[in-house]
Amino acid sequence: MRRLAAPALLLAVTGCWVPMEKGRQLEARVQRLEVETKEQAQELDVQIREKIAQVDKKLREVQVKLDELNTVSRAKGADLGVAVNKLGEDLARVKGDLEAQAHDLAQLKQQVADASKETEARLASLKGTGALDEAMARQKIAELPRPDDRGSVYALAQQTEAGGEKGVARELYLHYVKRWPRDDKAPEAAFRAGQLLAQQGKWREAVVVFGKVAEDYPKSDRAPEALLQVAEGLVQLDRKDDARGLLEQLIADHPRSEAAKKARVRLAELAPPKDAKKPPPRKK
Repeated sequence: MRRLAAPALLLAVTGCWVPMEKGRQLEARVQRLEVETKEQAQELDVQIREKIAQVDKKLREVQVKLDELNTVSRAKGADLGVAVNKLGEDLARVKGDLEAQAHDLAQLKQQVADASKETEARLASLKGTGALDEAMARQKIAELPRPDDRGSVYALAQQTEAGGEKGVARELYLHYVKRWPRDDKAPEAAFRAGQLLAQQGKWREAVVVFGKVAEDYPKSDRAPEALLQVAEGLVQLDRKDDARGLLEQLIADHPRSEAAKKARVRLAELAPPKDAKKPPPRKK
């Protein structure tokens, strides 16, 4: 009966865990956002280039008119007056067009700046879901010379973690476990993913991952330590009674392990306070 305690306990803890399908939906949202942002930036870039070309054209028209005015300035009599009036009207029209084009160009530049800020804000809002980390992990894997080579993927996860991209590294480790669940390195990859979740304070998710290590790889060297981490996660989730029960199970199942030694210490720390001594009865 003791063996059934851990799976049942983990099932209860994972009740609020986000389904994988929701993660896929979030990833799709991120990908659509990236495509839309790229297309929008390209469209605005084309519009800006067109406006700049129109401004350059107007400037050339102004220069032509100035050259004509210089030529007319050498004319005489009534012809000079007519030419000057005509050129004045043309210059006024070109100036108005130029000012309108400059205004449109300024608006386009502001749209680009606003779109950039909006995109950053939307991406930031999605970061906390983990979907962005998963999307980036998939991209890194796709860029590998051999995406199906388990050694390359595991090395990529380690390099990414060493580089400080903890969330992306976590997703790479989880991908490794899902892709090669029976590989010798799978227990270690899953354990590392759990540690990264714990470091980020995502204890509910960490409990799930550590629990899978203990359930799927019960004979691995990481199984006892994973149970210890599940217990710690339960403490962090304010479920100390469940944590104590799991620590007792760990000690019973792996009595000589290093994790069992730590479990005994942690169990003593979590022991409920002893009841205060009752006062002696009053004498009649």
